[in-house]
Amino acid sequence: MEEKKIVVNLIKQPLESERKEKAQKRRKKIIGALIGVILFVLLTAFGCVLGIRFASKTAVNPVADKVDMVSQYLQRYWLYASDYEDLATVLEDKALYGVTDFMDDPYTSYMSTEELESFTDSINMDYVGIGVSYNNHDGIATVTKVFKNSPAEKAGMMQGDIIKSVDGVDIQGFDSEEIRSRVLGEEGTTVNIRVIRDGNEVEMAIVRGAVNSTAYAETKGDIVILEISSFGVNTAAEIMDYLDDYQDFHKLIIDLRNDSGGYQTAVLEIAGLFIGPDKVVMQQVYNDGSIKSFDTTASKYYSNFEDIVILTNGSTASAAEVLAICLKEQHPNVTLMGETSYGKGVVQSTYNLPDGSALKMTTSKWLSPNGVWVNGEGIKPDVEVLLDPILYEQYFQMADDDSYSYDSVSSYVRIAQMGLKFLGYDVARTDGYFDKSTENAIAKYQFAKGFEATGTLDKSSYTAIISSVTYSWSMDESKDLQMLEALKYLSEN
Repeated sequence: MEEKKIVVNLIKQPLESERKEKAQKRRKKIIGALIGVILFVLLTAFGCVLGIRFASKTAVNPVADKVDMVSQYLQRYWLYASDYEDLATVLEDKALYGVTDFMDDPYTSYMSTEELESFTDSINMDYVGIGVSYNNHDGIATVTKVFKNSPAEKAGMMQGDIIKSVDGVDIQGFDSEEIRSRVLGEEGTTVNIRVIRDGNEVEMAIVRGAVNSTAYAETKGDIVILEISSFGVNTAAEIMDYLDDYQDFHKLIIDLRNDSGGYQTAVLEIAGLFIGPDKVVMQQVYNDGSIKSFDTTASKYYSNFEDIVILTNGSTASAAEVLAICLKEQHPNVTLMGETSYGKGVVQSTYNLPDGSALKMTTSKWLSPNGVWVNGEGIKPDVEVLLDPILYEQYFQMADDDSYSYDSVSSYVRIAQMGLKFLGYDVARTDGYFDKSTENAIAKYQFAKGFEATGTLDKSSYTAIISSVTYSWSMDESKDLQMLEALKYLSEN
């Protein structure tokens, strides 16, 4: 059988909580008896992929015979067999999930055809649409980004536009999914969007097209801010489209916060944009102890960026970490700022299987150009800058009949106190004890939002406070303390 292999290194990975949840779901799906057969199937059917030879093709394997019997029993006699359109495929998938589930390697896994497609889409972040990001708060959709060379940019849409209607339907009050479903459509079709801009209404006929949205850039004074969300197939080209317009600028912020990785080919290209050709980006160490270096591959070099600040946080992982530490070691003037990165120092390769599914397997660990392994440790910033405490909290939904008032104590009260303080309300404490300052702040917030100003924290007020925090964080630049510090640092140096 001919080997079919696509290497997808430094793959974008879920965070620890997401991996644990996924692993738990997998374990529930495993049918113990089938694990053995799939091990046999992998060793025989895909032996050439894994480099394994067998002495005899006609040898009888009792494990395969037993598992085949179990599969037949399930298909013939299982009470719920008729609930599945293709039970044989379902059983095979369940076993493959199980045989690739390792507690000491959360990155190795089997992916069905659908999962592989979804996984690839999540890295490349490409779709057919108009090419904007927007924030939907209180039913008002405000455009926050218009991507370079997108249909929206060509039609004249601008950052700050408020989307009023889509194809004649007033969308104010719609949720984000409803708006998205109306804006997206088939490539080449036209969507008519009316926006409010500076108090005036502007109508645009936008022809939907393919959109790449892994990178975005803008300027603040004499500083370029480049945000990289993922390392996809086209990310380097996206970045060059922006940076071509900024070749007279000398200061750059690269925002890698919440970027959990992508393709090795992408990071080799992107690193080259800032350190030039034939420079080491990373090293890989394989299971036989051999080491291979990988150099930059970019077709352009933006040597004009003399001072660079890179922003990272705990969700900066994999390929994003490769870029951060590579530029730190290989560029003459790079400052890391923000928070310690995630610390993923291993590489996966994806082996395509004949039916369109794939085996994603850890094949090496990566080191920085200077030989640093960040696995489990992350990359510590040169300048640590933390955000407001509310932005690190996990929000839990209140029950419909829950409410809290003076002299009560609750984690919901604590979240509300932190949120109100973030929004600028006068709150004396943020420990969850409901004091008079909390009551007054809630009443003022409720009045501002048009609620009955009871001063009692109920579900609607609690949910609204969280929504206001999210909106303020995404729209109010003064809340992003890390970006503000990066701008200040470059302005003073």
